Amino acid sequence: MPRILIIADDLSGAADCGIACVNAGLKVIVTLGSPSYTTEADVVAIDADTRGFGAVQAAERMRQLVQMHAQDPALLLFKKIDSTLRGHIGPELAAVLDARRAVVPRAVAIMAPSFPANGRTTVEGIHYVHGESLHKTEIWKSEKMKGRSYIPDMLSGSGLKWAHLNLAFVRSPRAAFDRATNDAAQAADVIVCDAATDDDLRAVAEAAVTLQERALWVGSAGLAHHLPKVIALASSASAVVAHLPETAGSTLFVIGSASRTTRQQVAKLLSASEIRSIVVPPAVLLEGAENSEWSGFVSQLSQSAGRAEDVILLCDSEPEVDLIDRPRLSQALAEMAATLRAKVNALVVTGGETARKVMDRWGVLDMQLHGELESGVAISSTIVDGMRPLTVITKAGDFGQTDTLLHCREWLSKRGVFR
Repeated sequence: MPRILIIADDLSGAADCGIACVNAGLKVIVTLGSPSYTTEADVVAIDADTRGFGAVQAAERMRQLVQMHAQDPALLLFKKIDSTLRGHIGPELAAVLDARRAVVPRAVAIMAPSFPANGRTTVEGIHYVHGESLHKTEIWKSEKMKGRSYIPDMLSGSGLKWAHLNLAFVRSPRAAFDRATNDAAQAADVIVCDAATDDDLRAVAEAAVTLQERALWVGSAGLAHHLPKVIALASSASAVVAHLPETAGSTLFVIGSASRTTRQQVAKLLSASEIRSIVVPPAVLLEGAENSEWSGFVSQLSQSAGRAEDVILLCDSEPEVDLIDRPRLSQALAEMAATLRAKVNALVVTGGETARKVMDRWGVLDMQLHGELESGVAISSTIVDGMRPLTVITKAGDFGQTDTLLHCREWLSKRGVFR
């Protein structure tokens, strides 16, 4: 059985959070369903795949996973949330905490969604992206999120009692912050902690340890990166990177994110390398195989892979697609990508929801994490069709630099080393 269980609401998040433990020399398995525990692992990260669910359904799914897999009070439970606060944060956290309290009656969530390495910070309870209030950004608007990115407000609607520890508490002497954390835990369901630097997150992680089994860890990969060290679970050995599959042959890029960051990465990849680009109009993807143009795009994919060309598959950015239709776009991209399942040796997917749908169509049940190419860009291996190895790189849509996708392609072609 694992020592740490991570539950995330999408695949890229599960992988990104698990990488924090891989970097500490631990064996991490990401599972797309219910883990069987037939493979020994220090850490299991479950993709609950609830990002596209309704709030009630998402909460129930989280409750079930805790009831099934977190019945050991000694197990450290980490509820991974999105670093831009997408998803059903309040309802899911309420369900996870309620289920965990059946095992640890006085469990309390200690929450810090900051990820300073990727520009996500929390100050006075308000979440920021690259110094701008999240509720003023393109991310907030494109997701049609309401109100402000004031984290306590996002919890109150789910009946959760919160306490807020600002930077003055977080940066106070260790003993004082520990006392403040334990005092807050007496009445609160969730302790929301500010963090603007990695040192702040380390302080939060150290304070969480003082709560012992009561602590339900809640955060993004930023908090997770401090987890193995503060609980003294880090291995003295380096993370195992051997046995990654060979990548001679085609690499398929499936672009499921509509973020500006990802679009810039796609443009850089196309301008700096020889790669076949297949851009599918939204109407074709929404209509699926019934659209008269569908088979033509599938044929283009097949021909390119047959010539061992690297291929990038993405939805045209125009016209803009309503948020409610985006899951259908992801599913359609996964259907197209599935036609190359036997023809490519490496897969790069942006967007957690799209990554999950691609893996489902390829019959992937779990993946072993090996490392990260850069912050938030996870490298895994898995088996397709029961025998064929596949290298998989996943990236959240808004993560990375302009040359991140180009970096992925260069690493795969040269079989480079991890940073």
